[in-house]
Amino acid sequence: MRHGESLALTIEATQRSLDGRLREAVMPHSDPLRPRDNYAATDTFMAATSRHLAAVEAVVLPSVRRTVPDGAALVHDYVHAARQLEHTLALIKGRLYGEAYAVHLAWPTLWDTVRTQLAEHNRIERQMVEELIGYGDPTDVEALPRKVFEAETHGPTRPHPVLPHTGFLGLVARRIWTLADRFWDSAEGRVIPEPVHPAHHRHDSLMAQYLVADPQFDADATILEHRHPRHGRPA
Repeated sequence: MRHGESLALTIEATQRSLDGRLREAVMPHSDPLRPRDNYAATDTFMAATSRHLAAVEAVVLPSVRRTVPDGAALVHDYVHAARQLEHTLALIKGRLYGEAYAVHLAWPTLWDTVRTQLAEHNRIERQMVEELIGYGDPTDVEALPRKVFEAETHGPTRPHPVLPHTGFLGLVARRIWTLADRFWDSAEGRVIPEPVHPAHHRHDSLMAQYLVADPQFDADATILEHRHPRHGRPA
């Protein structure tokens, strides 16, 4: 697997998953025998999105700020997009459960807004991944998919747009609201989807694939794995 490919594939798979959950939430659910299907689909989309946003803020943003030239500006753009998306998710949650501040909002307008905001979030997220692959330390970048996955499994499952998103205060807020969200998820019987697993490692060569009995038949694989010569020794 090429440098950074695991991170790129994992983020791409997560974005596809969120897009699919959004489509399912928007889809009409009119089965009279399953009146809560619409609630479940919308709750699932909100939970998966909220958890992913929090994980990116906890894991990816510090790496971008630390290693990418002008990373602070990119982090600022991401946080702005994430806050907007979370704000709309909070309105959707209020509209779904009949809260007074949101009952007057039209569903088509809410869904159109969240589509636009999710697309913008995905664009900035992909840009961050590209910059990290270009400038980040390969070992650190390869560790990010697993860290994002672990952060998602322990992240808040509801939108919290007004809370701190970065720094120490953001870390404390995520921990506090994760506990609160889990309590209410259990009390309300919400089904929380599992995060997208990191992309599996693909062996670098066809020979390596054969030796470990894990043939992937990667079209880009070489017959033998290419290893860079050690410094101080002839190639």
